[in-house]
Amino acid sequence: MLVRLMYLLILLGLMNKKNMEIISSTGSVILLIVLFAVAHQIRDSVPQEYGFIGSLLIFIIVMSIVGLKLNEMQ
Repeated sequence: MLVRLMYLLILLGLMNKKNMEIISSTGSVILLIVLFAVAHQIRDSVPQEYGFIGSLLIFIIVMSIVGLKLNEMQ
């Protein structure tokens, strides 16, 4: 949802590609930190290793989608 909003702002000329890259990279790292914290907190219900692997998987998927969207932009 946030990626679509930022993409719309670029189309409207309110944000350039460089700013989009910086914001999306920072947001992705913050997402990874939050996912690691959540994985650490739910260690009683599932093994902690699975939580970290899931966090990395989500991070990689998000970064891939953002990268593909940035590549589509001019």
